[in-house]
Amino acid sequence: MNNLQEVYPEAVICIVDNNDSNLTLLSSLLKDNNYEFIVANNREKVLNTLQNISVDLILINLSLEKEKWQICQSLQSSKLTKNIPIIFMGNTHNEINQIQKLNIENFDNIKIPIQADDFLTKIKLHLQIFSLKKQLQSQNQILQEEILLRENVENEVKKHKSTLENLIENLPGMVYQSNHDCHLVMNLVSDSCYSLTGYQSQYFTQNQISYNQLIHLEDRKLICRQRQKALVKHQPFQLVYRIITANQELKWVWEQGKGIYCCDGKILAIKGLIIDITAQKQVEAELTKQNLALQKTETALIIVNQKLQKLAKLDGLTGIANRRDFDEFLEKEWRRLSTTKSPLSLILCDVDYFKNYNDYYGHLAGDDCLRKIAQTISKNVKDSADLVARYGGEEFGIILPDTSAKKVKKVAELIRTAIHQLHIDHCASDIRKYITVSIGIASIIPTQLDSSESLIAKADKALYQAKEQGRDRIVFFDNNDYKYTQTYLKNNNLVVLHSNGRWRQATLRKRVRCSH
Repeated sequence: MNNLQEVYPEAVICIVDNNDSNLTLLSSLLKDNNYEFIVANNREKVLNTLQNISVDLILINLSLEKEKWQICQSLQSSKLTKNIPIIFMGNTHNEINQIQKLNIENFDNIKIPIQADDFLTKIKLHLQIFSLKKQLQSQNQILQEEILLRENVENEVKKHKSTLENLIENLPGMVYQSNHDCHLVMNLVSDSCYSLTGYQSQYFTQNQISYNQLIHLEDRKLICRQRQKALVKHQPFQLVYRIITANQELKWVWEQGKGIYCCDGKILAIKGLIIDITAQKQVEAELTKQNLALQKTETALIIVNQKLQKLAKLDGLTGIANRRDFDEFLEKEWRRLSTTKSPLSLILCDVDYFKNYNDYYGHLAGDDCLRKIAQTISKNVKDSADLVARYGGEEFGIILPDTSAKKVKKVAELIRTAIHQLHIDHCASDIRKYITVSIGIASIIPTQLDSSESLIAKADKALYQAKEQGRDRIVFFDNNDYKYTQTYLKNNNLVVLHSNGRWRQATLRKRVRCSH
């Protein structure tokens, strides 16, 4: 973040906010990171400001949903503001869905309270994308101008071709007639040969130098073959090649010619026109350069977009999936499994007395604790098809597609025991001297008549029961009949106490997928 101003010294951010405390926080963050910004607190001021000032990013946090909608409509209807990226803060899913109907190209959302690192990272990425797009537009304009120039040059060449027979003596370039040999000994050369080759015409006609000697060594044999091939077939030829002038200057030339034949078809001589097309070749080289630059810009834009998409699905604190990714993944798997009639299981995990932990040890220790728990859960959910996500504050959600109730219970027992084994001190807990978790489980076969919210509701009810029954335990939702277990490790075996009060031991086994 420290060198962002060096890369984008003219970047300007517009804050649209009518909350004084939030505005103070945003202003402080932007000032501390050397961003230029302007402030507007309602729709009229925003639109008036953007008519006079060019901005690169818009941050919106207004209390009235209607006013947000009107601002978005106005921005989308104007060519000046249509492509400016917009970040909303603290919006509900309903508001976001409404705004997405406007098809805003560069749209993002940040939850409130604002996490400084996430907030600044998103600002940086959106400014990078917007800057790259502006560069791309500028390069496209240059490319169009170069293409137009090339078309003009090509049209000019075509004009010379169509009038060659009638205006050969008046055309620019070198008009010649030569013997039929590879040396191209000239019998007739126009005076314009000097501007093309740097040699006076008599150098060629008096055989002091042959034109073939001027042709670049790498092109010489190929040009001779192509010319001879056309002459044998009694066809005109067109050639493009390089020559070295008297001043050792490299030039590109275009040559058009045809043979002069006697009545028996024997080639008597060759006549033609040679024109300097170095300028055209330079245009082509510049166009190639611009195309390469355009490809690099597009590649950079793709990479930035991929990073942004990945960032949008990760929790900034723990590095696992965030709530947004959780919701999208659950909905996708629900639709898929409703057609295959396979089970979908969900684990909701809540850290016991975490508020007490934060109050006692401090928020930095709390953040570190959540990271360790996230890592532990991820290690014990080993199937790549499953998703571990931070569901909210100190809650975690684990989605397990194609997983039966029996299998998901084993995974939950693994997680709970592994967190026990961390032995993270928790003197402020009412049940243990170290960190524990309460777990709610639900498993269901999805149908198109139901929704994924029903699965969340069941797992949430089970989690509530786990807390009500004393925490540090697992409750499984089973048709409104809550069954819970308590687990302990004994001699590397998992000892499981079920709600019926009987004990049994179960050795941890590798989890197996359901097959249907």
